[in-house]
Amino acid sequence: MRLIGRVGDGSTETHARVILLKDVEREVRSEELVLVRNGGDENPVNVIIGVLREGLGKNEFLSHSAYRPDVAYLKYGGEPSGAREVYSFRIMPIGVMGANGMEPNKTIIAPRSTVYLLEDSDNPLDLLVAGVKEPHYLPAYMEGHERWRIPVLVEFIPYHVGVFGSTGSGKSWLARYVLTKLYLENGFSVLILDWSGTDYAPHFQGKTISISDIQLDEASILAYLENISYNFGNNTNMREAFDEFVEGWYSKVEEVGRDPEKLYQLLKNRVWNNIENISRNDWRDTAKRAYRRVFRKLKSMDLRPLMGGLTIESILERLKREKILVIDMSGVGAESKLGFFLSLGSEIYRIMDAGENVRIALIVDEAPQYAPWDPHGIQIDTSEMIKNLAALGRKRGLNLTLISQGIKGEIGINAAVRRNLNTYFIGRIHPLDASGEGGAAEWLTPYGIHPEQLLLLKPGRFYFSGIMNPSPVPLLLTFTPG
Repeated sequence: MRLIGRVGDGSTETHARVILLKDVEREVRSEELVLVRNGGDENPVNVIIGVLREGLGKNEFLSHSAYRPDVAYLKYGGEPSGAREVYSFRIMPIGVMGANGMEPNKTIIAPRSTVYLLEDSDNPLDLLVAGVKEPHYLPAYMEGHERWRIPVLVEFIPYHVGVFGSTGSGKSWLARYVLTKLYLENGFSVLILDWSGTDYAPHFQGKTISISDIQLDEASILAYLENISYNFGNNTNMREAFDEFVEGWYSKVEEVGRDPEKLYQLLKNRVWNNIENISRNDWRDTAKRAYRRVFRKLKSMDLRPLMGGLTIESILERLKREKILVIDMSGVGAESKLGFFLSLGSEIYRIMDAGENVRIALIVDEAPQYAPWDPHGIQIDTSEMIKNLAALGRKRGLNLTLISQGIKGEIGINAAVRRNLNTYFIGRIHPLDASGEGGAAEWLTPYGIHPEQLLLLKPGRFYFSGIMNPSPVPLLLTFTPG
C-alpha cells in the first residue's frame, strides 16, 4: 500500500474526505479501497478499511459564478495557476480491522489521519470473512483487481436475490456465470425460467425443456382459460361449464389423440350442452351470448400449450438428478407461461409445506411479467404465488432470483414482492429508475453512489448489496464469462 493523502475537515464516524497529495489525483480512481490509520501512523485509535467515492476538485480562484483575475486570464486563453487546487474523495468506511475480521466503526475519523491506497497484494476483501470458518466467494472480483474475489455469506442464499439493470447491462450473463455457479457450488439445484428462450436455453443444450411439453395442473389450466377468455365472458354459468370440462383435462387430451382442433370442438360441444340444460330462459340466453363472446376470442391454437405430456413432478425429479435445467418458454403466449408458473409454484410450495428442504434456486427471467407493479388477471395469482414461495422458501431452502430491467414503476417488480428480496445486484439502470421513491437511486445514494454513475455503468458491472454481502457498503464487482 502507499500513502495518498490525509483526512480533511468535517469527518464523522460514517464518512470522511481524503485530501490527496500532489498529482495523486491522476492515478487514484473512485471505487478503490483505502486503509485509514485513524489518528495518525504513530498511535492510531483504529485502522479502517473504506472505499473511495464522490471525487471532488476545488480551485477557489476559478469560481464559475464570480469574477476573479484568474477567470479573466482564463477567458483570454491563459492557463491559471493550480497552486491552490485541492482534490479529494469521500471515504465510506467498510469497517475496522479487528482480531475477528471487520467491525463497524464507532469512533470519529480524526482529521489529519493518514490514508493509504490498497494495492493488489494487500487483498483487503479477505478481512470481511476473517471470522468465518469456511469463507465463500463469488466467481467475480473488484474491477482492476482480479485477485480480489468478492466474499459472500452463502447461508443467506434462501433469503432471495434481485438482479436489476437495463437492457444490455449483463443481467443474464451475471445469472449464468456468477449466480448459477454459486448456487451449484453450495448444493442448490438450479431451475431457470427463460421467458424468451434466447438468454439461457441456447447455452444449456441437453438441459433444456420446452414449455409446450409440460403438463399444467387443473387450477392453472382454469386460470389460463379464464384470463384468455376475459373471465369467461363475465358469466357464472360459463365458468361452471369450463370448470366441469377442465376436471380430468389430460384424460380428454388423450381421448382426442393430442389434437388441439379435436379438443377445441369437444370443449365447445360440452360447454354448449351445459348451457342448453340451464332451466331459466333469461340465464340461458345470457350464457349463450357469453358463449359467443368467449369462442370468438378462444381458438384451438390457444389449447396447444395445455397438451404437454411431462408432469411437474417428473421435471423436479430430473432436476434433482441433473442439478440444472432450463425451461424454454418461447413459442407460447404470456398466459401459457404464467399458467405454467402457477403449476410449478404450486408443486414446489406443496413439497415445502410438507416439511421438505428443497435446496432449489429458481431463477426467474423477466420477473415483471410475473409480478408487475400493477398486476391484472392471472398476474395477480402469479404475484401472490411468488410472495408465498418467498415466505416459506426462507425456511425450506428455496432461493428466488428475480431478474428485471427496473426496480420500481412500470419497468419494475411489484412492491410487495420486492420486499422479499434481501440481496441486490444493480447494474446500469434505466432512466425511469434514476429518481423517485423506491428506485435504485434511493437504495444506493446513502452509500455515495449517485444516479448519474448508475446510468453510465459499463456492461457486466454490478453493485453488490444486501444481506449476502459481508460488507455493509455496496461493492462494485465485475466478472469474466466462462
